[in-house]
Amino acid sequence: MNRLLIVLFLLPCFLSAQQPDSTEVINRLQFGVGFGVMQHEVDFTPNADVEPLSGNSFNLGLRYFDNKLVGFQAELSYSQAGWIETIDTTFAGQYQRQTDYIELLILTQFSIGRGAFQPMFQAGPYLSFPLSSTEEIPTEYVAPTEGTPDYYGFDIPFRPNYGLQGGLGFNLELGKLTIQLEGRYLIGFNDLIKTGDTVASTSRRAGVGGHLGMFWAVGD
Repeated sequence: MNRLLIVLFLLPCFLSAQQPDSTEVINRLQFGVGFGVMQHEVDFTPNADVEPLSGNSFNLGLRYFDNKLVGFQAELSYSQAGWIETIDTTFAGQYQRQTDYIELLILTQFSIGRGAFQPMFQAGPYLSFPLSSTEEIPTEYVAPTEGTPDYYGFDIPFRPNYGLQGGLGFNLELGKLTIQLEGRYLIGFNDLIKTGDTVASTSRRAGVGGHLGMFWAVGD
């Protein structure tokens, strides 16, 4: 999967080199709003029986293009993420943890075409700051009294999270209005829980979902 992401991130550079006549200079600034749904999970070491948790995101966005081919998009979001885990198959319920984040995302965007419908790819880093967290613990669970603690019921200290997001979809240009629809993939680079605090030696976010944005051009 990591190799695939590297190929996708390098694809805009390759395609732009193949289309030297597509760099018409423009000056297009847009502001907008967006909504996304993503199936989040956390990859743990040692492995855990984890299932995705659906979370929503709401964002304010900014797009700027100075040519027809490449531009950038920035988003400031309120995002919900987390995971569902089966601690023991004999338990009546599952463990669930949801964290709310304020998240900054900076994307480099590559679009193709000059008409109203423009396929596009974008990718870039994100930085998330946790705001609050809630969890549901099965009533049958009993915390260990000795050794390194589990992360169930563990109050995770404030810890920013960062990684990459990539999206593949299209822009629909309707005059000053741009409607953007894409599928997105998220991969975290740092651990949610500091190594040594619990039994989890790694705990990194991942997610896949969709995003809808609407942008309005300002100026001419």
